[in-house]
Amino acid sequence: MENQGQLTVGNGARFWGYISSENDTSRFVMEWKIQIRQEKGNWADVISSDDPGYAPHTPGLSGIFKLRVTASGPNFGTITLSPLSWSRPEVGCNSNCASMIGIVATPDGKSANYWTTWDAYCQRN
Repeated sequence: MENQGQLTVGNGARFWGYISSENDTSRFVMEWKIQIRQEKGNWADVISSDDPGYAPHTPGLSGIFKLRVTASGPNFGTITLSPLSWSRPEVGCNSNCASMIGIVATPDGKSANYWTTWDAYCQRN
């Protein structure tokens, strides 16, 4: 995030993490990490509960980015999360856009999953 909470886009893909309010996720997911890695290339970065407002920005890149999402909470140890059935395990992002990775607890609070939104916010070219 930049400029008093505003997300700026352009000159490379940008990503942000979101902790869903669904299923009281913030109560059940205490620590989390979203590792983002360029599918073909060597760019990588991390968004985590240590700095949840951090929005990684690639140096002019776009494409498909692989994800590894982990989380832990009071009802479960550190686990690697799977995408929800309607979502994809990776995220795509154009160089003028930002994409979102969301984490949501299961209804019983004993696990969590993630979802992706490709090109959630874009700058006009």
